[in-house]
Amino acid sequence: MGSILEMKKIEKTFNNSIRALQGADLFVSKGEIHAIVGENAAGKSTLMNILYGSVHADSGEIIIDGKPCRIEHPADAISLGIGMVHQHFKLVPDFTVLENIILGYEKKYTNVLKKIDYGKARKDIEALLRKINVELDLDRRTDSLSIGIQSKIEIVKTLFKGANIIILDEPTTVLAPNEVGNFFDFLRSLSKQGCTIIYISHRMKEIFALSDSITVLRHGKTVCVFKTSETCMEEVASKMIGREYTAILSAQDSPKAEFGEPVLELENVSVRKSAVLLNDISLTVRKGEILGIAGIEGNGQVELADALIGVLKNERGRILLNQEDLSRRGPSERRKKGLSYVPDDRIRKGLALDMSITENAVIGHEQNAPIKMRKHFMDWQNAKSFTKQIAEEYRVEGMARPEQKISNLSGGNMQKLIIGREMIRNPPMVVLAQPTSGVDFSAQKNIHDKILEMREKGSSFLLISEDLDELMALSDRILVLYRGSIVAEFNSKESFDEKQLGYYMTGVKGNEA
Repeated sequence: MGSILEMKKIEKTFNNSIRALQGADLFVSKGEIHAIVGENAAGKSTLMNILYGSVHADSGEIIIDGKPCRIEHPADAISLGIGMVHQHFKLVPDFTVLENIILGYEKKYTNVLKKIDYGKARKDIEALLRKINVELDLDRRTDSLSIGIQSKIEIVKTLFKGANIIILDEPTTVLAPNEVGNFFDFLRSLSKQGCTIIYISHRMKEIFALSDSITVLRHGKTVCVFKTSETCMEEVASKMIGREYTAILSAQDSPKAEFGEPVLELENVSVRKSAVLLNDISLTVRKGEILGIAGIEGNGQVELADALIGVLKNERGRILLNQEDLSRRGPSERRKKGLSYVPDDRIRKGLALDMSITENAVIGHEQNAPIKMRKHFMDWQNAKSFTKQIAEEYRVEGMARPEQKISNLSGGNMQKLIIGREMIRNPPMVVLAQPTSGVDFSAQKNIHDKILEMREKGSSFLLISEDLDELMALSDRILVLYRGSIVAEFNSKESFDEKQLGYYMTGVKGNEA
């Protein structure tokens, strides 16, 4: 089958210095599921943003269905049959499924009385759903549906707009384990009907379970293309990193630890705003222990982390660090007591995008030697040395000019900088919220190794992650958070079971904590 999409010799340089793409090529056949893989800053997102019209290439050629074309705006891409589903959905929670699907296309269904003809819209959507063999209740409010169903709605939206090439960016990040299989079946069904899917993921197991072909990018260049059935994970991974691949940690490989006294204790902690965010949470993390928190996005994980660091005040209950009650202490005081934090949202919570790499690297360390500020002035030489140390230990790339703005780094390298900043001084207690989100597998291994290394030195961790493989590999115990409550505890590695975890995460099973 011929190529429906060709991208040839695509070049892109940002800020006159950062070469994101260096003659990258991509050839995708009609009806296939084509994965794009590469380390952070390999150029995956830039290449797809060029295809979708969000970024303009400096040079190169894009050919759709044999015809050269210019894509300067997402509207151009949509008109050419290209759709993109982003990692975080753009559905309106209190709209119905039907209203979300036609969002932006209301004009097409507006009658002479300037009212939307929902009946006509319904007929068109139902015809599409029959064609792709999908059942959706068009009258249900979107916020009443599972994340798995919402992911299907996003794809139906792109198909409704006429897409026959769909770009999926880390689509399973927000799905529970028991939703992933159904989602993959849905994608395979679309593929069999001629829909072409471009799939971006750092999760190698998914790539090999789903894709037909794999394009590997490294340093902005296309280094090879594989038929998935003719290669293996180790070969693809080695091409990604340019050296021999070492497998990341599995649950069986993780060494067992000896635990000491309690370091972090939560006693009946509740947090409320207009609704209950956390309900009567009690937990203990002992010295040298990694306690995992499992849960689907939106079930209280963010609020738990924010309550721990002092951003959210607990309405009742106590938070103790080394037996000292920190419940009424603010974030800076908690940090001074030894509580470190890697936030779930690096852009909004972890970085100041208008500041330099060095300034971001020393956040929280301004009063520590050798950086310590004197009379409001920082020792910049030592600050740069500290930044370099983080970059070397945590493999942060793009650091040739640490005085440049942090926004020039790729998302994965931003994440590595934050983790290095928070962990490099071996704090006694670290709250990790989605620590390897958007980070390539090579960096994941480095981060996992650092966590275990620190654990051996006596640090303790509360690990909040939507990646169950990561949770099961690193955690000594796992608690499941559902609708703000702890509903289950898996108290040993031997008890970890992905299927059972998924049942509790989605509420199929009830409170057995």
